[in-house]
Amino acid sequence: MRRSAAPLLVAGLVGAACSSPSEPHGSPVLTQVVWVAGAQRMVVWLPSSDPTMPATVQPGGLEVDFVFDRRLDGNRIEDTVTENGVQTTVPKSAPPITVGWPDLATAMSTPPFADQVVYNSEPLYGGSTAFVLLQPLAVGFPSSDTVTFALDKTGLTSAYGDQMTGPATITVATGPFSATFGLPADGDGSTLVPSAFMLPVLFSNRSGSIAQIAPYVQVQAGGRNLPIVLTPNASDPTIVYLSPASCLGGWPAGVPIQVTLLAGLPDAFGGPLAMTTGTTFMAAGAATPGPDGGCGSADARTD
Repeated sequence: MRRSAAPLLVAGLVGAACSSPSEPHGSPVLTQVVWVAGAQRMVVWLPSSDPTMPATVQPGGLEVDFVFDRRLDGNRIEDTVTENGVQTTVPKSAPPITVGWPDLATAMSTPPFADQVVYNSEPLYGGSTAFVLLQPLAVGFPSSDTVTFALDKTGLTSAYGDQMTGPATITVATGPFSATFGLPADGDGSTLVPSAFMLPVLFSNRSGSIAQIAPYVQVQAGGRNLPIVLTPNASDPTIVYLSPASCLGGWPAGVPIQVTLLAGLPDAFGGPLAMTTGTTFMAAGAATPGPDGGCGSADARTD
């Protein structure tokens, strides 16, 4: 579901919930918290303040990794079940890490936000580390909000029951809902694209439904509105493609095509696009006229 990388694979889950008597005594120490969004991995918490940590993070988070200096008791994080004679692990219904935000009742997606918490005993963060990761079942947290993670220390222990060392809550500020455009260049008005080009609109969070965002999308060429089609990306809900309606036969060539996303365009949690933004490009080929009366409504948009 990332734009350029699949979500981090939870390696070593089978058997990860088991604890070995040879594991060292002592409290697992939380060493860092990492926010994963798109292809970015941002450290959002360390035991001591660090000026290089971001003030806000991209709200379209894929997962949040809570990294410890040693293995934990996976049995307190996941349940071991047998399916068709094969043992596997599944997240507990009451996980040791939960998430919320102050305006939870109103800043909520449809369907409502849900997540899973799983354990990875592989030392992917180096040394003897292990980590617990919280993954939204659908990408994203509310934009321009304060997300708080509550850590139940009785569920985050060593194999001998030593409770973790670290805070009971960690807060992360998410940035505003924003959008950029996936043009071959910066879109200065001279960028040439094929006539059937599907323009990727790259949102910082999961967007609202096509029906919800369509009224906020305007496309013009030569001062006339163009009918368009909005299509969600099948694997990444932070991307929506914008293409010419079939009645156009492609983007009109030889004239600047102006795309505008109006402020207020909603993300999946109802958070509005902070400001109007747009881009301009041109389609390759000889100049062609704009749509005539037979092209239908200029503001028609479909999935």
